[in-house]
Amino acid sequence: MAEWFRLSRPFSLTAAAVPAVFGTALASVDGAFSWGPFVAMLLGSLLIQAATNMFNEFYDEKRGLDVRGTVGIAGSIVGGRVSARRVLFGALFLYVLALFCGLYLISVGGWPILVLGCLSALGGYLYSAGPRPIAYTPASELAVFAFMGVLIVVIAYAVQGAGFPAYVILAALPIGGPVAAILLANNLRDLVSDRRGGRRTLPIVFGREPGVAVYRLLLLEPYVAVGLLMAFGVVPLTCAVVYPSIFAALRLWGDIARHSTPRRLDPVVKRTAGLHLVFGLLYTAGILLGG
Repeated sequence: MAEWFRLSRPFSLTAAAVPAVFGTALASVDGAFSWGPFVAMLLGSLLIQAATNMFNEFYDEKRGLDVRGTVGIAGSIVGGRVSARRVLFGALFLYVLALFCGLYLISVGGWPILVLGCLSALGGYLYSAGPRPIAYTPASELAVFAFMGVLIVVIAYAVQGAGFPAYVILAALPIGGPVAAILLANNLRDLVSDRRGGRRTLPIVFGREPGVAVYRLLLLEPYVAVGLLMAFGVVPLTCAVVYPSIFAALRLWGDIARHSTPRRLDPVVKRTAGLHLVFGLLYTAGILLGG
C-alpha cells in the first residue's frame, strides 16, 4: 500500500484538491451547496490526478526517461518494487473509480458535466500518453493552467447546480499560476534528463533562464490577478488574505535561480506545491469571508 501511495505522488494531489474546493466555495456563497457533489468532485479529481501521475511513471520508464537514481519519481518501476504492467493497470483502475464519481456528477449536473468530465479525463491521459504527450512539449504548463487551474473550478461550481457564469472563469485564474509553476519547477529540475530522453519542455526549447523567468511570472500571476479581480468587484476585498503568502513566493523567486542540480531543485518543486496549497486555501477563505 505504501508503494501505491508513493506512486500517486501525494505532494502533487493538492493540485487537484484546491480547485475542487475553491469552485465549491464559489458556489456556496452563491447559495448552492450539497455534500454529495462536493465529495464526488473532490474524490474524482484526486483519483484522476493520482492516475495521471501513475501514467507518467509508466510512460517515462517505458521511454527510458526514468532510471535508478532519478530525482522526483516514485522509483517503483525502475527499482523493481512494482511491475510496469501493474502500474498501468493501477492507473486504469483509478480511472474506473473516477468514472463512478463522474457518473454520479453527470446525474446531478447533466450533459455539460459529461463533456467537461471527458475533457478532464482525456487531458489527464494525453498528458503522459499518446504519440506526442503534452508533458513532452512546451505547452504543458499552459495545459495545466487551463485544466487544473480553471476547468476543475468550473466543473466544481457547476455540479452544485449553480450553472456556468462567466465570472467563475475569471475568479479561477489566480489558481492557474501556482499550479503551472509546480510543473515548470519540475521541468527545470529535470532539464538535463528530459533533454537526454528527447523531451521538448519549455526550459529545453527556450533555455533555462527564460524558463526561470516564466516560473517567476507564474508566481507573480495570482497576486496580480487577485488584486485586479478585487478592484473590478469580481471577488470580495476579503480575498486580500492571500497576500501574506507572497513571502513564500519571494523565497521561491530566489531559490529557483540559485539552485541548478536536481537534488537542490526537488525541494523547490515541493515548496511550490505547498505555496499552491496555502494560496488556494487562503483564497478560498477570502471568498467565504466575503460571502
